[in-house]
Amino acid sequence: MNGFRLITGGVVLGAILLSGCGNSAEPDEAHQEKSPIMNENPDSNASETQNAEVIKKGVGDVIQSIKGLESEINTEADSERIEEMGKEMSSVWDSIEKQVEDEYPDWYERIEKNLYPLIGESGNPKKDLEKIKRLSEATKEDLQLFLEEVN
Repeated sequence: MNGFRLITGGVVLGAILLSGCGNSAEPDEAHQEKSPIMNENPDSNASETQNAEVIKKGVGDVIQSIKGLESEINTEADSERIEEMGKEMSSVWDSIEKQVEDEYPDWYERIEKNLYPLIGESGNPKKDLEKIKRLSEATKEDLQLFLEEVN
């Protein structure tokens, strides 16, 4: 009889202890809704906002590169420096190009109609400075209009 009481008491005590494990005042769904890590969604507005910020920064950097190129043309017009600045501009654009192409295909085409010839002309051994000026103005204008849309 003692063995029976001991076993019954152990079972009751074990059941009490186990019923408290993992029990909380709120269900798991409510806990997950409050957890920022568990609720991340790559297609969420936060992700879109982050992409827009990356694009805006990249476009701003390309505009700064163009302004630097224009400044170089207006002051010294050093052929090697112009080529270097064209490569830098290309590199900055390359860092955001895929995002712009995916999210804003019409703007992508419009921007690249002037940007690629500008980059190409900056690398041309016999640079046409007037053409570079024309292309840089057109590209800069397109990029600024694009920034307004992204905002």
